[in-house]
Amino acid sequence: METYKNKYDFIKKQMNILAVPYEFGGWESKVTYPYFAGESTETPTTTEDGYEETTLLLNGFHRGKYIVLEEIKEKIKKHFDPDYGLRATTDNGTIAVFFDGCFQLPTGEADLKRIQINLLIKEWKKKGDM
Repeated sequence: METYKNKYDFIKKQMNILAVPYEFGGWESKVTYPYFAGESTETPTTTEDGYEETTLLLNGFHRGKYIVLEEIKEKIKKHFDPDYGLRATTDNGTIAVFFDGCFQLPTGEADLKRIQINLLIKEWKKKGDM
């Protein structure tokens, strides 16, 4: 089983496997459509067992038909199953990533379509990393 540097490295690898153009923190490459840019929000830790939750917001953009974004969403949903998730080992511990819903967002431009896909990342850190 492959070990990843961190949860963001894992997501990047999975997006490559799915052939989804993706960058974390904003799109900085030459713009080609469709593309996805990720950002995250962390839930405050309330336990002492090393458990943390992060929601990764995948913002997808496309100039053209919305169905292209919908097809990518279905691919991501199947890959990060909402019930079973996709698990991996990182340098910090273990993670499980689940599809956690999506919705369309207006852009103000008639031909620019946008979708937000949420991935829930559950992370259990190694004892030495807490």
